[in-house]
Amino acid sequence: MKIIPSEKIELTTGLSNEEVRKILRENIRPKRDLKIGFNIPNDDKLFEGFFEQDQFKIQRIINGRNSFIPQIKGRIQTDINGTKLIADLKIHGFVIVFMTFWLGFVFLSLIAAVVGISAQGTNPLFLIVLLITMAFGIGLMHYGFNSEKDKSINDLNRILNSRIKEKTFANKA
Repeated sequence: MKIIPSEKIELTTGLSNEEVRKILRENIRPKRDLKIGFNIPNDDKLFEGFFEQDQFKIQRIINGRNSFIPQIKGRIQTDINGTKLIADLKIHGFVIVFMTFWLGFVFLSLIAAVVGISAQGTNPLFLIVLLITMAFGIGLMHYGFNSEKDKSINDLNRILNSRIKEKTFANKA
């Protein structure tokens, strides 16, 4: 099992390259830096980010906050049967750095607690709290990522009338 979730997808569609470009441009709005409150977006776009020269970096537009929403970075290319969309879904880099430090701190605390228990005979109940904290952090990442990942893939499939050709998992920790 990976600690930091990520996924690679490949979608194929019978649409031409130009049709896919047009559909993506129609469904991607520029990314907004600051979101205030829980205002529902008044446009009909599904994604925000950019699309240039057959490459894109987007994320699904959601109501509310989810730090673990997949950042979709990919490209489109011509295929024998139409067009192929190849994308990597990952958590935002800042969130990965934050979670690495947070989980690293919990892990170091866990090591210190094990040393304290074995050397000084302190109460082992603290180990359970640290294990629960670590499991909560990893579980939160996976739940937040996977719930939005499926919605993002389904939205891409729906607008492009495509199918998933290949679904692989990135080998990153």
